[in-house]
Amino acid sequence: MSQYKNILVAVECGQDAKQVLNKAATFVANSDDNNEVKLNIVHVVLDLIVADWAGSPGQIPPPLDQEALAQSGADYLKPHIEEAGLDPNELIMCFGPPAQTILKQADNLDCDLIIAGSHSRHGLEVLLGSTAHKILNLANCDVLLIRCPKDKK
Repeated sequence: MSQYKNILVAVECGQDAKQVLNKAATFVANSDDNNEVKLNIVHVVLDLIVADWAGSPGQIPPPLDQEALAQSGADYLKPHIEEAGLDPNELIMCFGPPAQTILKQADNLDCDLIIAGSHSRHGLEVLLGSTAHKILNLANCDVLLIRCPKDKK
């Protein structure tokens, strides 16, 4: 089996990040000294719409501070990245729809593997699709999905 050289690691702000980052770290740890593995850690900040806007009819909600959301995400993820023994400076913050943005970044960075978390889906979630499902079916490179337990509510 060939060695992956350029890996995109897609992480969310949540418990899944630890599992995904730890799996990515094993690729670095298992690489030969001559064959260095490059990790591109990517977090996508959603384009949010304020659903519970209580303004007058016809008014638009105030704009959300996307940069503040990105900074908050980075502040959350960087300690987890360091804990996995990886370089927090490799974190790339992006904006947009998650699956499409991850796929575009993987293509732009010429990645040969995408590592992402996946939850078990049932019912309508399967029909509507998930980020992991879209990545798996549309990626131009190999995809490794890490099984992560679905958050209990």
